Amino acid sequence: MGVTTKKENGKRKLANADGGKSKKAKKVEEEVPSSSDEEMSSEEEEKESEDELDASSSDEDELDNSDEEEVDEEKAQKTKESRAEQKKLREERKKGRQHGEKIQHIKKLWEQLRVKSGITAEARKKLVDGIWEQTHDIIRDLVFKHDATRVIQTIFKYADKEKRIAITKALKGSYVELAKSSYGKYLLVKILHYGSKDVRDDVLNELHGNFRKLMRHKEGAYVIEDAYRDYSTAAQKRQIVREFYGSEFAVFKDQTDTRTLKDIIAENPDKRPFLMKNLKGTIESAVLKGSIGFTIIHAAMLEYVRNIDPTSSEREDFIDLITEQFAEMVHTNEGSQVASIVLSIATAKERKGLVRSLRSFASKCCEDEYGQYVMLSLFNTVDDTVLVTKAFTPDFKENLPDLLTSKSGRRPFLYTLVGRSPRYFTKPTIDRLNVVDECKKNTSKKEDDVRRLELNKGFSPMILQLITDQASELLKDNLGSQFIAEALLYAHDTDRTAAAEAVVLAFTGSPGEEDHLIHEPVNQRTLRTLIQEGHYNGKEKKVERTSEPELNFKSMLLPVVNENLIEWATGDGSFVVVALLENLQDKEKKNLKKSLNSHIKDLKKAADSNKGSKLLLELL
Repeated sequence: MGVTTKKENGKRKLANADGGKSKKAKKVEEEVPSSSDEEMSSEEEEKESEDELDASSSDEDELDNSDEEEVDEEKAQKTKESRAEQKKLREERKKGRQHGEKIQHIKKLWEQLRVKSGITAEARKKLVDGIWEQTHDIIRDLVFKHDATRVIQTIFKYADKEKRIAITKALKGSYVELAKSSYGKYLLVKILHYGSKDVRDDVLNELHGNFRKLMRHKEGAYVIEDAYRDYSTAAQKRQIVREFYGSEFAVFKDQTDTRTLKDIIAENPDKRPFLMKNLKGTIESAVLKGSIGFTIIHAAMLEYVRNIDPTSSEREDFIDLITEQFAEMVHTNEGSQVASIVLSIATAKERKGLVRSLRSFASKCCEDEYGQYVMLSLFNTVDDTVLVTKAFTPDFKENLPDLLTSKSGRRPFLYTLVGRSPRYFTKPTIDRLNVVDECKKNTSKKEDDVRRLELNKGFSPMILQLITDQASELLKDNLGSQFIAEALLYAHDTDRTAAAEAVVLAFTGSPGEEDHLIHEPVNQRTLRTLIQEGHYNGKEKKVERTSEPELNFKSMLLPVVNENLIEWATGDGSFVVVALLENLQDKEKKNLKKSLNSHIKDLKKAADSNKGSKLLLELL
């Protein structure tokens, strides 16, 4: 037998595939119709197979989605059961703690009690009594628990005097511990807030000797700040700050002692290094912990800077300590005094850093009740006026409308215009500036008037532009109207014509209209001041005219008044017409008199009830 190759075997197989069919296969082929009649195209076959595949895959997807949904539901169910089990275990653990079940019960009552509205006084009293019944004998155990202490806080808030006394008696001896507790400190503040004077005295007396330690404590510092700021008498405040001087002041308590640190140093000069070191240590610790905004720290700082040696490293170290956070200490009475003194004793380089620290807060500083004094002190001490104007103008410009209509916010700008005029600056304010003057003798070189004039020149363009753009809005506000008069009279080296014309334009129209600006008494005074080019001095019985070049506002206003002369002369603008008649030049005065004489009957009629009209008749 010969050997056949693999290639030959392959050919035989192909031949069998085509021709070597079985009889049964041939018979089936004969029964199939011919391709010429009903044979499907290859494209139709492909399409049909694709449809079958899509249908089968769709069925498989539905099965898969169904399986996934079942898995998700099963997973969700297990998660739900797991959470329920965890909750159950958590509740069991809570109940297993000391007074656990009782705490869980009183918390449910507390949830109803803490609601601020929708509960009657009778219902609230019933809830308080219900909680008190279960807590009065375990107060001390509850106050240090994060959830139970809130219950006691609410009870103390709504309880009667008898229950409050019982709570304070139960906690006596624990106040220092409460002050250090993350949860208990809130209860201690509530006791100070709602407690009687005797209760507050008891708390502060128990904290005595620990004020310095508590100020260095993360939680205790907040309690001492609240106690000092809101609930202490002047004597108690002195005692709290005095503890910062050293341990001997913590041991011996004498609220009748009114000595300041300066007095104590004068009596015992040898103790100065020790006292200043202790005080600085407390201040430095508070500042580094972010408590520079505390009122009590400002009080300590004030004692420190009043006794600082400007020629020693004490000054440099202290200014370096507070420069970055300088803006955070200007909002309190003591803090603003510290800031003013610091500005007055700082060097030119140190002042540059302080100015930059205030740059983003300039407007807020001006508007603040105490911050305004800091800005006034800055304007009075910093010789680099170019730095000041460049640093503050962007922030001022953005907030200028609000500043000029704010009682506090406009004062720094008024200072640049009129100096320390008693029209706007009270004696206490001037006294504060006098303290700054005393401190800055060796650090500020420019004369005050020179420095003020430079600031005036720097800020005036911005102010006059605002008046030009928004004269009507400013005149609708009493403070804004006053400021316009000062700006148009005393702005230096700037063309004031456009601003003056904008003010005149705001008074066009008939004074008979209800919303005309002349109906505001302040606007009447503003116009008279601008017409006479200065303020009237009641003591000397004369007008103090500005030394600035004449604005000639009266000639600008005259055409507007002439348009509705009789309405001005017989209405709220009658004294404005009087001012014009008294200050106009001869030709303009003559023409105005002629116009008024043509309405003499109307003037006589109005003179019975209008003093300005009566005065006009006398001038005619």
